[in-house]
Amino acid sequence: MRKVILCLLTVLTVIFGLTACGEKSLTAEEVSMYDLIITEDSSSDADGASAESSSAETTAASVTAEESSAAETTAKKSAAATTAAPESSQGEYVEYWFRTKDLRDRHYEKHGIEMGFANADEYRKAASDVVNDPAALHKTEKEDGDDVYYIEETNEFVVVSKDGYLRTYFNPARGKDYFDKQ
Repeated sequence: MRKVILCLLTVLTVIFGLTACGEKSLTAEEVSMYDLIITEDSSSDADGASAESSSAETTAASVTAEESSAAETTAKKSAAATTAAPESSQGEYVEYWFRTKDLRDRHYEKHGIEMGFANADEYRKAASDVVNDPAALHKTEKEDGDDVYYIEETNEFVVVSKDGYLRTYFNPARGKDYFDKQ
């Protein structure tokens, strides 16, 4: 009898786990990748320099392994000289993310609104597009080794951290001069 009860409890646990205890499923429009890979309790300062919570780090690391690898490859290939933006090892589009949802939202409020983006995720996707654009100029930042990308035609400037996260995206007032000074 105990085995039957234990089996029934196990089945109920599995069923409730799979159905999320009756929560409604979110449509693609209602959920962003941040909701899937980065927990809300992740903490960071304005520059994203502080350590992430271990669960966010573990989850983000598993999803962004390809991005990190591409960023490391980019950093190794780039010297102080400006070059064309490198593609991933297989020429595929690589999706880039801000370290936390909060950082993405703050950067969107600071730069994305004035750039004309409707929401923070459009802003993030556009930054990722700049990094993946073969026409983007690329170099490694002198101070900390971050990857810097700039498209002269559209005056778009993006910084990607050494570990593969978007740090900022905006239109510099000084244009290419700003990129050159990095």
